[in-house]
Amino acid sequence: MKFPWATRLITRDADLEAAVRYGVEDVMLNTGQTCNALTRMFVHRSCYENAIRIAKTVAEENIVGDPNDSRVTMGPMASASQKQTVLNYIKTGLAEGARLVTGGIDMPKGLHVGAYVQPTIFADVTNEMVIAREEIFGPVLCMIVYDDIDGAIEMANDTLYGLASGVYAKNKTQALKIARRIRAGQCYIQGSYFNMEAPFGGFKQSGNGREWGERAMDEYMETKAIIA
Repeated sequence: MKFPWATRLITRDADLEAAVRYGVEDVMLNTGQTCNALTRMFVHRSCYENAIRIAKTVAEENIVGDPNDSRVTMGPMASASQKQTVLNYIKTGLAEGARLVTGGIDMPKGLHVGAYVQPTIFADVTNEMVIAREEIFGPVLCMIVYDDIDGAIEMANDTLYGLASGVYAKNKTQALKIARRIRAGQCYIQGSYFNMEAPFGGFKQSGNGREWGERAMDEYMETKAIIA
């Protein structure tokens, strides 16, 4: 079953270098095996190609290999079957016409065995593609272009799911305005990170209820109503 997933929206006046780096590093964390990974990145057309260049550089900084090696920054997938699942999605993306910026289906350089997958970036992804609509659960980022913020928000919300999201804008005030319009259980703005004190849970088919934070206590309480 698929319960994605997270979207990052970068505005045209955001700090592009910081925003893209944050987004790529978030997806590659834990080899992409996090349910709230920001796997769709919406970027304004005016800075789209520059964002792709930055994403490629950041992804290729990763060293894939044995996690016991102190030089390694990305280990294997959890299993051989999950590796194959991710590779199948990469093949699907190629078949759908997405542009492979870096990564792909080959073993990472210097590795010959193991459940390893290259950090992979796709550009020219459309919101209708399978790789944009299903949870890959691997180190794969889909970059999607937009022309205006309303259109970007519409695409971000055009999903059956809504676990998490992110906004990187010129400043916090602008980011908050956009974050309030995104239908997801969490929204990370301006490069913020996971907080155990914040309620965690999704909208739509990403589930009901919340974990962590004060809201999580509702799961353990019995509310009595006296009706007159």
